[in-house]
Amino acid sequence: MSPGITTHRGRRGLAAVALLLSLHATLLGAQEKSAGASSEDQVRALEAARGQALLKADTTALSRMTAAEFVEVSRLGTLRTKADNLREIATGTLRLTSVRYDSISVRIYGDVAVLRGIADNAGNFRGFPFSGKLWYTRVFVHRDGRWQAVAMQHTMIQ
Repeated sequence: MSPGITTHRGRRGLAAVALLLSLHATLLGAQEKSAGASSEDQVRALEAARGQALLKADTTALSRMTAAEFVEVSRLGTLRTKADNLREIATGTLRLTSVRYDSISVRIYGDVAVLRGIADNAGNFRGFPFSGKLWYTRVFVHRDGRWQAVAMQHTMIQ
């Protein structure tokens, strides 16, 4: 081999190593940032991810975010369980076309988080369109290294 080819390959090899080290450092930084995020930030991120999962009708993600004992008091005053919610989303009985959150506040009480905000959602439920703003409160517990929703209540804003 001529010295020119070895040098060229050597430079390409060094460039590849530098790129890999850079990617590794970026991934480590992202992991440290996530691990160092406050509980409030973790709950806010979970709520944002929940909104995206609702839009995509991603029942796998929603199931992971929701505790088995979850119960919701709906805008219509009905009591709904985790199973009710997941079934209605999976079958298309409940279909969200828009999910927007505003005025989110999060308070942490040990392994419990209380999130309060305004949701401005639109979609269809049992064939009937709905839209509008509502105040909502969602309660989370921290277990097995993650936050999960255990309760929710919402009230329409007039």
